[in-house]
Amino acid sequence: MLLNALKPLVEMRMAGHIPPGDVWILFGDYEQVAWWQWSGVSAEVAMNERAPIGRLDLRALVGLSVCIQADRYSDALMQLCQRLQTQVRSLNVYVLEWLPDSVGMWWDRGMGDNWASFDAVERRAV
Repeated sequence: MLLNALKPLVEMRMAGHIPPGDVWILFGDYEQVAWWQWSGVSAEVAMNERAPIGRLDLRALVGLSVCIQADRYSDALMQLCQRLQTQVRSLNVYVLEWLPDSVGMWWDRGMGDNWASFDAVERRAV
């Protein structure tokens, strides 16, 4: 299942282009920003927490670095992260309910199933 919010990114990838910078997934109750109307900006995808995560077509994200902003930690968020780990180069996850104690967690390809807190480990350059 392809989310409408992912269609501009799919079109960009099919044309042989990648977005500059990271792709941002705003996970929760967010409005979709029409990022594709401007050139040279990061892609932003609004994704509702109630979306059928297991059925989403995420191929447009293959090989990209992805940042997720979520209002809260949830099973749906972790299901999305687990799906993305099979396709993306790296993940930064920012969970707003964890502030100010923690910013979130990160994962890079090659770390297996292990995640690191932004607060705990120095990240090596990718």
